[in-house]
Amino acid sequence: MSTEAERRYATAQALASTRIEGHVPTPEFLADCDATIAGTMTNDEARARSLARALEQQRRILAARGGA
Repeated sequence: MSTEAERRYATAQALASTRIEGHVPTPEFLADCDATIAGTMTNDEARARSLARALEQQRRILAARGGA
């Protein structure tokens, strides 16, 4: 188990890497990151929430196009 400081550093490094690639994290994603740093959410829970948001966004796009 890592310390909160280690989790904060690792998260900052990961976010910096994705931002270099042009990714702009959503407020919801950043809140999940904060929760994993604090230890109130597991990485698996954060991944599941991100996946659920992505699937919901895809569903809305398809529905707007008349596909679902």
